[in-house]
Amino acid sequence: SGTNDNRPEFQRMIEDSAKQQFAFIIVYRFDRFSRNRYDSAIYKKKLEAVGVRVLSASEQIGDGDEGIILESIYEAMDEAYSRRLSRITKRGMREAAIKGLWTGGVVPLGYKVEDQRLVIDERTAPIVRQIFELYASGLTKRQVADVLNAKGYRTKHGKLFTHANFTTIMRNTMYYGDYAFEDVERTCPAIVDKALFDRVQQIESLNKKCFGRKVE
Repeated sequence: SGTNDNRPEFQRMIEDSAKQQFAFIIVYRFDRFSRNRYDSAIYKKKLEAVGVRVLSASEQIGDGDEGIILESIYEAMDEAYSRRLSRITKRGMREAAIKGLWTGGVVPLGYKVEDQRLVIDERTAPIVRQIFELYASGLTKRQVADVLNAKGYRTKHGKLFTHANFTTIMRNTMYYGDYAFEDVERTCPAIVDKALFDRVQQIESLNKKCFGRKVE
């Protein structure tokens, strides 16, 4: 996305420009470089200082003052389009949330999407239940991983479980049926009950305070 400069490869390109090993950065459109006029001005100024120029393959602007003005117009149009698209997307997702529909993203382990709604995946939901139950019974996360792996269970990506897989799962309120999109409160089918979920949170909190004494 060109909406911000939080792009590792983009930043590496800017850093590499100081080595003066290239004179041009060629993009299909200027919005591929940045859709934020402030970022665009800052980084183009940095590139200009080391003799590097940004060129668009599909937007011919020429040189001189007219080219500078035309490039600014393209950038303003791209930023306006990006903001409008963002508003439309968020509005569509909010309307879907109000209807109880899945708004996209990674489907958590134990669930699947049917008819645009989140439902329990009976094939993987037992894995989630066992994660909560085993941890609540006193096992460490590494021990929980060992039990699951011994039973032949695997992660969503088909890999062996490790202790690192469980923190996000254990903190996900969706598993007891509570999740929201922005200000829209929603519910989904619960895989574990609230009491078990809260018990796991308590143990997690205690283990953090005892960090270094209990092996995870």
